[in-house]
Amino acid sequence: MWDPASLISVGKITIISLVLIGASIMDLKYRRVPDKFWLLMLLGAGGLVLWEMYLRGGDEAPLSFMSLLLLVGTMLFVMFGYPELGEVVKGNRQDIMFLTIYVLAGVGGAVGFLFGDRAIFGRVFFSFIFMLAYFAMYSIPFLGVRVLHGGADAKCMIALAALFPWYGEIDVITMGPFYDILGDVAAMEYVFPFHLSAMLNAAVITVVIMGLYMPIRNAASGYFGLKMFSGYYVNVDRLKGKHVWVVLEDKEKKKVDPTDKVIERLRRKKVKRAWCSPKIPFIVSIAVGFVVQAVVGNLVMILFLMF
Repeated sequence: MWDPASLISVGKITIISLVLIGASIMDLKYRRVPDKFWLLMLLGAGGLVLWEMYLRGGDEAPLSFMSLLLLVGTMLFVMFGYPELGEVVKGNRQDIMFLTIYVLAGVGGAVGFLFGDRAIFGRVFFSFIFMLAYFAMYSIPFLGVRVLHGGADAKCMIALAALFPWYGEIDVITMGPFYDILGDVAAMEYVFPFHLSAMLNAAVITVVIMGLYMPIRNAASGYFGLKMFSGYYVNVDRLKGKHVWVVLEDKEKKKVDPTDKVIERLRRKKVKRAWCSPKIPFIVSIAVGFVVQAVVGNLVMILFLMF
């Protein structure tokens, strides 16, 4: 019979996988995923995190649970933004409410640190730092490019970071060399936490799929140019409704949505085929990367071991 720790981990993986499947369907259809999916993920698996914390020492230091308010406050910040001081001074109820929530979240974190179990607080704070890091990956461009391009991608990763302060006992479903190393090298849990490993898996899967799909599509259409790995041509008459970025080159190169205005502009210029780059449904990659991580482990580390 499985022990409680294994039940918790498998339960989290099952709930999160189901939510990610639903989110992937939305991402494939619309390239947009409503926030309700991440709230559902948190509500569905959040109770298991509480149970996990209880088993890891929270029963002896109940104030440790207060540190979770840090994660709750961060998630609300990502979903709803921050209160404006001017509106707070004016007495805006919504801004006052969110300011109060964020202050309480900070106080809860302080209580968890001062009076709770330090080991538990340390893992929760580790998740909190990654939540901020994922938010920065979306909000702050690096060399003109955001690491997490879509808001849904960032919110998904932030929710996963909140739900995985620990790796968990998942020996019942794991296989492959990564988990052998994880068992021998405790630091691996900090270098490649579960959520980060899932994102790295997603990146590897995306690169492989797009690296095959785009040149094959270009070759099938008869294009063998140097750009065949970065995009493909689409007939202007078929652009409407496509999940692509249209690459325009005027004074500078830019990517735009294929709106009616853009399509009409291309037609006026007598452009028959527009160069496009796909809008990648990265939530699908995260879903696959998450399952791969749960069963096999970190693909980056596995590839490193192979070569």
